Amino acid sequence: MKTILLTGIFTACLFHAQSTQSPCTSNLGGDTDPSFIEIRINSTSFNHQTFASQNVFYHEYASSGNTTATLAAGQSYSIYTSTSSEAVIGIWLDTNQNNVFEPQEYQQLVNSMSTQNTTSFTVPASAANGNTKMRIRSRAYGSSISSNNACTTFGSGETRDYTVNITGTQLGTKETGPADLFTVYPNPTTDFLHIEGRVILISAEIYTIDGRKIGNQIINSTHASVDLSGYVAGEYLIKVFTRSEIRTFKISKK
Repeated sequence: MKTILLTGIFTACLFHAQSTQSPCTSNLGGDTDPSFIEIRINSTSFNHQTFASQNVFYHEYASSGNTTATLAAGQSYSIYTSTSSEAVIGIWLDTNQNNVFEPQEYQQLVNSMSTQNTTSFTVPASAANGNTKMRIRSRAYGSSISSNNACTTFGSGETRDYTVNITGTQLGTKETGPADLFTVYPNPTTDFLHIEGRVILISAEIYTIDGRKIGNQIINSTHASVDLSGYVAGEYLIKVFTRSEIRTFKISKK
C-alpha cells in the first residue's frame, strides 16, 4: 500500500514538472448526457452559458470574461448549474497550485434528479493566491463522483477546466447588504435562530468567528429555523445564500 501511494505522488510531481497544462485531460470518458448548459457563480463575473450537441466531453476554457472570476480565500459562493439531464456534479479547486486535482481539493455540488440546482462551495482560507485551476465534472444521476475521481474515466457526463483568480481576502465579521432583505432573530439566541427572507433562501452556513465552517443547512424556502442548541456559547457568523446574493450576519449564542 505504501509503495502504491509513493508511486502516485512521484507520478503527479513528475507530470507537474514536465507540463504546464491541466492534469489528466485525456481518457476522461463521458457522453452527451448530462452535459452542462450553464454554470454560474452567483455575485461574480462567472456566467458560462453554452451547450451544443458534442462528441468531445472534455473542455478547457480561457481565463477571461464570463469564464473566470475573482474568488476570496475563506469565502463561500452560491453556484448555479444547469445540465441536459439529472446529474451528479463535483468540483475541484487546485488550491495549492501544484497542477494536480487532489482529494482534499474536492467538494460535491449536486446529486439531484433536478437538472437545475443552486448549491454552494467554499474556497479554503489556506488557498494560495493567484490563478487557480478549477475542474467541474458531471455524471449521470445514480452514479457517483468522489474526491478520488478527478482523473477517472466516466461513461457519462462532461469535464470542464476553468481558471479563477483567488485573492487573500478572508471571511469578514461585518454584516453585509441591506438589513431589510432578511430578518434574523432572536440575536442573541439560546437555541433556534430564525431567518425570514423577502426572497427564497437557498441555504445557510455557520462559521466560527475566525472563518472556519462548522455547519450547513439547506433551506429552499423564505424562512428557516437554524438549531444552535448544540453549539457552545459565543459569537458566530451565519452566511445566507439566495439565488443571486450572499449575506453574512454576526450572531451570538448564549
